[in-house]
Amino acid sequence: MNDKGAYQEFFDLVKTVVDNYMKCRKPAAVLMGTYTGSAVVIGKIPVPMSMVTGNMKDRLVSGDKVRILRNDRGKEYYILEIIGKPYQTGG
Repeated sequence: MNDKGAYQEFFDLVKTVVDNYMKCRKPAAVLMGTYTGSAVVIGKIPVPMSMVTGNMKDRLVSGDKVRILRNDRGKEYYILEIIGKPYQTGG
């Protein structure tokens, strides 16, 4: 194998390692989910309410669609918006 092929093979290996690391690391992201009454389901994965924070947490009713921010590493989720409900700051 020539040097060009070896470099390309090494580059592909490094790229695979970095891609796999990023998938496992769960970088911060804005996601959409549905509140089921006991968890927020994102895709098919339920996120327990113990991992969810935000001042709109108490206003959720079953079936609400939410926009949620997952922190880096996926250990905490913050409700950004209950889709279709206006945000109220008082009473």
